[in-house]
Amino acid sequence: TTFLEVIDDPTVTNNAAIKKVILCTGKLYYELKKERDERKEKDVAIVRLEQLHPLPNKQIKELAEKYSECKTWIWAQEEPQNMGAWDFLSRNFKGPRLKCVSRKASASPAEGSAKGHRTYQRELIEKCFN
Repeated sequence: TTFLEVIDDPTVTNNAAIKKVILCTGKLYYELKKERDERKEKDVAIVRLEQLHPLPNKQIKELAEKYSECKTWIWAQEEPQNMGAWDFLSRNFKGPRLKCVSRKASASPAEGSAKGHRTYQRELIEKCFN
């Protein structure tokens, strides 16, 4: 096996039909994929960005060309907006304009309770698809 900096969505069969690309890292991918599958959405691609630094600009350019008809590009992260990769990506991403979907800015990286985490996680996933 080899390390891939970017893992494109293997379920996409019609690039031109994609209306939204969601970029993310880690386990959030699996939660977003589950939601997309339950909604039976065929116009959303979920792409894993496995390497943040240095940014894999060649692969990002290839994605932008592949999904050239797509107007909505989202960076989804579980961390609050003032934490995680968003700050770095907002300054260094060389691709389509990204919109960040994350928890609101916070002094703490976590909710502090499992119930709170589940609530905010659900809201984050909903925002990605609405």
